Amino acid sequence: MEALASAPVASEILMELEAQAPADRDAGLILGRDSSLDFDRVEDLLVQARKRFQERRFEAALTAAQEASRIAERTTEQLRRASWSYAILAAQGLLEPCDPADPEAATARGLLERAREALFHGASIDDVVLRDLVRASEGAHSREAERVRDHLALTRDAIREAANLGASIALAEDAWKRGADFLDRGRLRAARESFLEAAQRADDARAHRIREVEDSVGSVSDHIELARNVGAEMREAEELHAEARTAIAAGEHGHAGDLLKRAERLAMKGQQKQIERAIQLREAQVEKARAILIACEPVLKEAESYDLNPAEVRTLLRQAQDVLTKGDYLGGLTFARNAEEATRRLEAQIDDERRHRGIPKPRSGICSVCRSRRVTFQDDGWGRCSDCGNAFRWRGAFGLRQRLRGLLR
Repeated sequence: MEALASAPVASEILMELEAQAPADRDAGLILGRDSSLDFDRVEDLLVQARKRFQERRFEAALTAAQEASRIAERTTEQLRRASWSYAILAAQGLLEPCDPADPEAATARGLLERAREALFHGASIDDVVLRDLVRASEGAHSREAERVRDHLALTRDAIREAANLGASIALAEDAWKRGADFLDRGRLRAARESFLEAAQRADDARAHRIREVEDSVGSVSDHIELARNVGAEMREAEELHAEARTAIAAGEHGHAGDLLKRAERLAMKGQQKQIERAIQLREAQVEKARAILIACEPVLKEAESYDLNPAEVRTLLRQAQDVLTKGDYLGGLTFARNAEEATRRLEAQIDDERRHRGIPKPRSGICSVCRSRRVTFQDDGWGRCSDCGNAFRWRGAFGLRQRLRGLLR
């Protein structure tokens, strides 16, 4: 059917009987003009048959051909043979997409061959054969159309099943829509081929999705293990992972895919949260180590101004700074704490030197930040504002004038 309608030489195909034998060519469309009785009506019916055949409206073509045949009996044999040729071609068009294994289609093809042989050899064709051919070809075509419609529904169900699994069904949907369009236009063979393509694509998408879900079991397990290694709580994710494995064993891959997605999101979320906590902890440790280094520096300078030996503190401070620069915040904090301990030992020497030099702790002062007088002074050389919290050194390194004064004493 598709070949007859889509061939570039459709007009020649319509008159394919002319090519069989020159002596038996169907010249009815030409020679029949010599008859006058009902010629116009027969000619109109033949034109209608040709148009309906070209439009792939084979039932209408058969009807027009039958009517032309009945009228042609009262006209000329040539016109009658022309009407038979269209009836045969229309029946052939109806039978072409039919299943060869269908008994009804096989019977109709047998009748078609009898009619063709009779027409080719110029024998008289019984109208009973024509009626049987029409009835058989229409029945076989209807049966085939019903099978294609059933195929449409089955393919639609297969696509839905693949979609429920989460598979990508775009290609299958496109093929199914083409098949439905062909079916609406009566192109059964093209429709059947499109539905077969859609079913195959749906099966491929379903199989790919099943493999994808089964393969993701291991990857989700790795995510959970990685999150657990950084300290995340993974109990809920593990429960979902176990439920997904059970669903896969039961063949419920769609539900398993949803469970695995939830488990993976929980694992990634927990892992990210732990990473953020680790970053915050690292930043806090780095800030703590730097605060220690900053606090030790003025004590070191004051000790150097008193000609004390701060070599140990200076070495530990330099080591702590180098380690922090390399990104080892734990090692840097350790060296900073060691420097802090050495600074405390150095502060005892500084206190003795202050007493020796007669440097008293201030009784009052003004905050350099908020100008508040609510400031306190500690024995370790540090002070703090009670209003704004500003910390400062009330005693710094000796200047040149203070050094000379200390020497004169």
